[in-house]
Amino acid sequence: MKAQNIETIKKRYKRNREWLLIRVLKMDEATTTPLTGKLLAHSPHRYEIYQKLLRIKKPKNVLVECASDELPEGYAAAF
Repeated sequence: MKAQNIETIKKRYKRNREWLLIRVLKMDEATTTPLTGKLLAHSPHRYEIYQKLLRIKKPKNVLVECASDELPEGYAAAF
């Protein structure tokens, strides 16, 4: 898959609340916000994404994120 805006990738999989594995290609250095990337994998199951992440030889600049802004039931976020 070609490089795309991170928000565009997230919108495509938001409805199904899928987990995404994205190689980040461009980042806003001032805010450390990923801007563009290449989708490596997607799945409704987080553990499948982590299994794919483990198979990447050099997991550099990789983002794992849920496509939905709302976390699935049973998950929490801390900042």
